This record gives sequence, structure tokens and C-alpha cells, in this order.
Amino acid sequence: MEVASQRRDAGRPRGTAVENAVLDATLEELSIHGLDGLSVARVAEAAEVNKTSIYRRWPTKEDLIAAALGRAFGEAAQSMPDTGSLAGDLETALRHLEGQLSTPSGRALALVSMSVESAAAVSRICAAQQDLTRNAALRLIERASKRGEWDTDRTPAPDAVFAMMAGALMHRVLLEKQPVTPEWAKTVITVITRGLRREDGDGTTK
Repeated sequence: MEVASQRRDAGRPRGTAVENAVLDATLEELSIHGLDGLSVARVAEAAEVNKTSIYRRWPTKEDLIAAALGRAFGEAAQSMPDTGSLAGDLETALRHLEGQLSTPSGRALALVSMSVESAAAVSRICAAQQDLTRNAALRLIERASKRGEWDTDRTPAPDAVFAMMAGALMHRVLLEKQPVTPEWAKTVITVITRGLRREDGDGTTK
């Protein structure tokens, strides 16, 4: 009986593998059904674990979603390398976001963020995780400011800038159903970076 039991469990994930399998399945579930339609039973089936294994780690559905989105935010925070220029940094981030939209985590984030009914819940879930992305963005801004590419006196808060970039991307991909071509990306980044540069005394940007 013991041998048979071991064989039945042989293919099931263990430890950290369980958590990764469950969080992957949660993101996939979110990308298909959204926040309100998420089913822990379907997540458990996809991850090949019992529901009790999920609830033991994440007592509520909100805890589970927060963990899944938190991991996605953490991965996104690694997407802002130092390319040597603000335009290069923003284009790299834009390309990463484009790639993310084709993954379960990206589709989940996009679908959940566009749900009016879920807006309040998403705000509570993502508040702490957003600090990871914000910290990476602040490092990007600090570098750009030192190079004279970002006038922090005129644009002290980065939220609107990154919202414009993300909003343009989501509109292009999700609503227009158009590819993100190099020409389109360059246009978006050029418009944004021109508005962020310091002005000379005559009102022209440097």
C-alpha cells in the first residue's frame, strides 16, 4: 500500500515546487476568468494538488491572488536595467511589458486591472507589491536626472509618466490589436522623453 501511495504521488510537486505550480496556475486562471471568476478548485486541479494544500499556505482567495500578483510585480521590477539613456531604459521597459502581455501573468495583470468591479480589491491586493516596481522606477529616474534627461522639478511624480507608457501599450495591444513595431515604440518614447527634459531659459528643451 505504501509503495502504491508513493507511485500515485510521484508526479505531484513538493515544497517550493508546489508554491510555484499553484501561483502559475493562479495567474493562468486569472488571465482567463479574471479576479471575480477565479476558482480555487480549478487552480488546484491545474497545479495537481489538493485544495487543502492551497488553503494551508494561503488561507483566503485574496491571499492567493496577492501572492501570485506579487510574484509578477517582483519579476517586472527586474525589467529596468541601466542602458545609459532614459530613452533606452524606457524602451527596454516597454519591450518587457509587451512581452509580459503575452504571458499568463501579463494577461492576468491586464485583465484584473481593467475590471471596474474589481478595482477596489485590486488596489488593496497590489499596494505593497507596487513598491517593488516603484523602487526600480525611482532608480531609473535618479539616473536620468543625473544625466539631465528628467527634470524632477517639473515632473516630480513618476506615476503619470509610467501610466502613459503602460496605457499606450495596452491600448495598442489589447484594443487596437496591433503589433508594437520599433517605429511605434520610438514615437511613444520620444514624446515622453521630450516632455521630461529640462528647459533652457527661452523655454526650449535641452
